[in-house]
Amino acid sequence: MTLYLDYRPDSWENFYGNETTLSALTAMFKKPLKRESIPHAFMFYGPTGCGKTTLARIIAFKLGCDPLDFMEINASNNRGIDTAREIIQIAGTMPMNGLSRVFLLDEVHMATKEFQNALLKPLEDTPPHAYFILCTTAPEGIIVAIKNRCHHFKVEPLSQGQLGALITGVAEAEGQELEEDVTFQIISASEGSPRQALIILEKVLSLPESERLVAAEFESPENAQTIELCRALIKRAQWKEIAKLLKGIQDEPEKVRRAVLGYFNTVLLGSWGAQADYAALVIELFAKGTFMYSGKAGLTHACYMAATVGG
Repeated sequence: MTLYLDYRPDSWENFYGNETTLSALTAMFKKPLKRESIPHAFMFYGPTGCGKTTLARIIAFKLGCDPLDFMEINASNNRGIDTAREIIQIAGTMPMNGLSRVFLLDEVHMATKEFQNALLKPLEDTPPHAYFILCTTAPEGIIVAIKNRCHHFKVEPLSQGQLGALITGVAEAEGQELEEDVTFQIISASEGSPRQALIILEKVLSLPESERLVAAEFESPENAQTIELCRALIKRAQWKEIAKLLKGIQDEPEKVRRAVLGYFNTVLLGSWGAQADYAALVIELFAKGTFMYSGKAGLTHACYMAATVGG
C-alpha cells in the first residue's frame, strides 16, 4: 500500500485545491482540443508535494502522450549538458506510439546554467509534437530566458479543509475511520502538502487506534528523529541502536524529554501488562527533572536507563 501513489489524481476532477490554476488549464484543454492553441512549454512552481508533477502527468495524458513517449527527468540528479543534449535529440524524433512527446523536467532550478542555456532553442522552436513541462520549488533559480518561454502556473499548498477532505476520503476508501483529533494532527503535520498527508496517513492506518494520535503528532518533519527514538525505546532496541539515534537528534534535550513523556503517556493509556509497566518506567525516568541543565547528557542517561533497566 502506497497511498500517495494509489490515490494520485488522474484528472482535473480528482485534483484537490488550486482552483485558479485548474480553471486556467481546463479552459486551455477544453473539448474539442485545439492543439495549435496549447503552449509547448509549461512551468509549474510552488512547494514540494502539492501536485506539480501530477498536473504535468495529466497534461501529458490530455496531449495523447503514450507512456513510452513520456520522459521524466529529475534535474537535481541529471543536471548537466549531456542530459540536455539527449533531450534535444529525442525531442526531434517523432513519437513512438502516441500523438506527442512530453518532457517533464522536475526540480529544474537545480540544472546547471549550461543545461538551461541548451534548452533555450528547443523551447523557442519546439517541434510540433514535443512539449516541455518544467516543475520547480525555486523559480528564482531558473534563468530569465527560460521563464520567458514558458506559460506559468502557480501550485499552492492545500487549505486545512481541503486536506481534511482528502484525508477523510482516502481513509474511507481504505475502509477505515479516523477520529477528528487524528485527522487534525495529520493536517497540522502535513503543512499543506497532500503527498505528505497521505504518507502520514499510511503510517497512521497501519497502527492500532490507540497509537494513531501520538503517531500523527510526531510525524511532522521536525519531530521525525524524536519519534524514531520513541519507537526504538518502545520496541526495547539495543543500546547501540538507541545511541546512534541520539547522536542524530538536533532538538533541545528538554523539548525531546517532553515529547517522550507525551508519547509514553499515550502508550500507557492505551496498553496493559508488560507494555504498560514499561511505559510507566520510562515516564518515571523522564519525569524526574528538567534537562535544561543536564542537557544532552541528561537525555542520554535517561534513555540508557530505559534501554537497560527496562530490558
